[in-house]
Amino acid sequence: MIIDIMEKPASHCWVVCMDALEVNFNSLGEARAFVGQLKTRIEAPHAWPISPSPAAVTRPMPDRRTACPKGEQSRADFVE
Repeated sequence: MIIDIMEKPASHCWVVCMDALEVNFNSLGEARAFVGQLKTRIEAPHAWPISPSPAAVTRPMPDRRTACPKGEQSRADFVE
């Protein structure tokens, strides 16, 4: 990612360009602070997501009669 700061003389503001995305700031100090925080976050360690095991995805649902003995509604959501 290319990160650059430039001044827009006509509007008297500073623009941080991140590839094709532009973010406007009122001062050079605000723009530099944003770039500093952005670079810190980019360079921070990130954990890779872990995919669920096939056994967790293919678990059979309990029998309808035992899951809802009183005829109540039941809902199951996938949780990691």
